[in-house]
Amino acid sequence: MKKIISSILALLVIVQLWGQDNLEVINIENLAVQDYMADAQKTYEENPDFRVSVVTKYNNTTKYGKKLYWPQGKLVKWTPTTIASNIAEVRITVSEHSNYGEAYTFHPDEKGDSSFVIRNLLPNCIYYYKVEEFRTNGDTTLMASGKFRTVGQVRMIQVRNCSNIRDLGGWLTQYGVPVKYGRLYRSASLDRINKEGRHDFVNNLGVLAELDLRHETKRTTSCLGDDKDYLRLAHGSYTSGMKERNRVYVQDLKWIIARMKEHKNVDWHCAIGCDRCGTLSFLIEGLLGLSELDLCRDFELSTFSLTERNRRVRSPLKSMLSYIRTHGPADDLAKCFYNYWLSIGMGEKELNYFLGEMLDIHSKNSLQRKMGISDVESPGKEQEPNPTLNTEIKNNVQE
Repeated sequence: MKKIISSILALLVIVQLWGQDNLEVINIENLAVQDYMADAQKTYEENPDFRVSVVTKYNNTTKYGKKLYWPQGKLVKWTPTTIASNIAEVRITVSEHSNYGEAYTFHPDEKGDSSFVIRNLLPNCIYYYKVEEFRTNGDTTLMASGKFRTVGQVRMIQVRNCSNIRDLGGWLTQYGVPVKYGRLYRSASLDRINKEGRHDFVNNLGVLAELDLRHETKRTTSCLGDDKDYLRLAHGSYTSGMKERNRVYVQDLKWIIARMKEHKNVDWHCAIGCDRCGTLSFLIEGLLGLSELDLCRDFELSTFSLTERNRRVRSPLKSMLSYIRTHGPADDLAKCFYNYWLSIGMGEKELNYFLGEMLDIHSKNSLQRKMGISDVESPGKEQEPNPTLNTEIKNNVQE
């Protein structure tokens, strides 16, 4: 019933916004994701026993096209004024402000290109864009401009030479508020990221910290740049990882919280962003209050980056959820996750800060009471040094 009400309210907001203007509306979810999200919600509510998965119907490149792990975007077109050798730069500037404050910038693959798809957008925003051609003789020409509106929920991310990237934001929690967009990301390996990809991640998304969950690499610095924060810890996955290597998750979350207090967005990844990455995401999303159904839907979204024979369906989550529920109470799934994190060594103050930051609940006393938390630390508060944590991390990095 809660999801039905939420869907109706979202539809009413969209209808209301649509009535305000005639802007083009871009759904950030590609068609395969839109179809999957609707089908999975209905089917998994009717089949909660994990024996059914619908994701296998939607990882279909014949029906939906390639790059199913990319978001949908706004296509812009222009006509170059000269040949590519005379063009120093073509710059696409995108902002939520008409004066282009706090703007993102993109560049087409080739200087002589005449179109570009603007992606990595937030939903429920109005965006302004302009395309400028900077010529080698110093002249600048405005090639195209306009504005459009966005809708959707699942925020997949396109970064050149990387795959399976998603923003953790947008999911409605049991506390009645969504997870905040733009702070935490999950992905496949960043090993092949190129210059434009680093620009997308660092400059446009503000990702300044990389958490590497692999044991099979010898990397010691971030793919995003030697000056970016980097931590590599060997992880397990699924229920065995949650039981046998649970201390590594404490180090993960403490490190993530420390980066958040420095106003640095974080991406974590393993090799293909499914198993080790999926387990950490499951534990964090559960703590934030995602429903069982949405934990399944988010886990399965990684399927869109895989081959049709290498899918990730929701069945591994059955034993993971059963184990989490042993931490009680049975009627409060988020509290079960909260208690799990406490049991493996996280402190209440740290967990409360994380919840407050990601759910934006610092002034919402009613939500704090519902969560049963207190002393919610405000974002940006100075963090006291933690030499014990630094020693733990150093000892666990795989050399």
